[in-house]
Amino acid sequence: MIYVLEMPPQATPRAWFAFDAQDLQRKLEGSAAGELFAQGCCRVFADESAALAAFERADDPAWQGDGWRARWALREQLIALEVLADDL
Repeated sequence: MIYVLEMPPQATPRAWFAFDAQDLQRKLEGSAAGELFAQGCCRVFADESAALAAFERADDPAWQGDGWRARWALREQLIALEVLADDL
């Protein structure tokens, strides 16, 4: 699975996944996510280990300030797909 984290400048971050590269391309074409991707406002993680490693890097500049919202969105996606345990 490929994990995508949308981080629009003036909206709530959103995380979602694609099954493979073809699914990712299909989901990006002609969508708001595609525009965000073109603007550099998306982070794409090639697999669950890359997404989990990014989530766990608390000192990542993307997570600072209001970036916690993006990190939280990624966390929620990882929990939904049972990559991360919800043990709060």
